[in-house]
Amino acid sequence: MKKIVPICAAVAAAAMMLSISTSAMAMGGPSGPHVTYPVQGNIGEVIVNPYKVAPLTAVIRDAGYDLSDVTVRIVPKTNGQEITYKVSRTELKTHAGIPVFGLYPDWQNTVEVSYTRTFQGKSEKFKDTYRFYVPSVYTVSTGMPNQVKPFEVKPVHVDPDFSDRLYLINSQLMSTMPVGSRFVWNNPSGGAVEWAFNSNIGIIDTKGEVRWWLLD
Repeated sequence: MKKIVPICAAVAAAAMMLSISTSAMAMGGPSGPHVTYPVQGNIGEVIVNPYKVAPLTAVIRDAGYDLSDVTVRIVPKTNGQEITYKVSRTELKTHAGIPVFGLYPDWQNTVEVSYTRTFQGKSEKFKDTYRFYVPSVYTVSTGMPNQVKPFEVKPVHVDPDFSDRLYLINSQLMSTMPVGSRFVWNNPSGGAVEWAFNSNIGIIDTKGEVRWWLLD
């Protein structure tokens, strides 16, 4: 028995060392630290709804490169309205990448981005195409029969001179919201909370498509 105890202790110590060395391995495995994310273009990853309040937006990370001369184009649906815009240096620095605006909900969006990438004094021009899905927009149900999905718009006539316009809609829902209507501030006298109804805030194009949506 005296000989078995040291052997058992040695085995236990070896097992402990093995578990320590295994747990000490980085998340990339035995080869060391490793982080993986998909990259479609020549800069960083695409993050959809980066600030958790606007699901029809995204940011293409700059991956540490200095970007300039940036233009973004949201490829329209068939007979849809195109959205194209330039991105200022201030916006590039604010978002640490290229902000993408005007995506279609519940759609595999195609986004074309042209830019100049500078690193260690070397500048290169690129034109990348990104494809990624964006989920549907939604709102809270009021439980009332007159509620429909957000912004059901059917344009009757659009003058060609105004075909590229975008329209901001701020539509208050009914006060009988299932959550907000179940409490009163300073009962029986009202306060600010009585105006805290849920709302539909979004942007549509002249085709009646929702191109921006705010979660509140």
